[in-house]
Amino acid sequence: DLVERKDHVAVATPSLEGHSQSFGRVLTIIAPDMALLERDGKLMLLALPVAERWLKQVQLTPGENAACAQPLLIPVRLKISPDETRVLQRAEPQLAQMGIEIVLEPQHVTIRAVPLPLRQQNLQILIPELIGYLAQQSEFEPGNIAQWIARNLISEHPQWSMAQAITLLADVERLCPQLVKAPPGGLLQPVDLHSVMNALKHE
Repeated sequence: DLVERKDHVAVATPSLEGHSQSFGRVLTIIAPDMALLERDGKLMLLALPVAERWLKQVQLTPGENAACAQPLLIPVRLKISPDETRVLQRAEPQLAQMGIEIVLEPQHVTIRAVPLPLRQQNLQILIPELIGYLAQQSEFEPGNIAQWIARNLISEHPQWSMAQAITLLADVERLCPQLVKAPPGGLLQPVDLHSVMNALKHE
């Protein structure tokens, strides 16, 4: 059936299955990092670290939702080799686009600013690993760099709370709507209640 929108374009309404713009209601946290959700009477398990990683990737990718550079109170200065210096010279524009501001000097790099997702990270470990990753790339594409960083971040929540889960999912629903429409298997799985209900009926 067709619905008239304000701009007078007739669009087909999606079935109720895909109608919701949210993952649903957080019922509880199943230790330490799974959220049990309820949507339209169905139960689902959501992997919070995976959702967090997708959100960080969006925040690190240049664009309207990108996190802006935040100056570090104490800049991080690392010793680097001539080869690493050359890699960083080539990658500096892309890193700057992502909010990672560096200053190169002979044998050292100073990290002056990083975007919000990197604020709580151990940059003494992350930045050398990032340089190692960049050294293996023939070209630098901010989206790929963002994906690599997001996958290598240490989660800020070893143990999740309900409030943290609700906040995270609200951010993901706002910034990553494609994940709600088509969640990957590693993120969201339906909980099969039929077998459990049948077991109770036949006890």
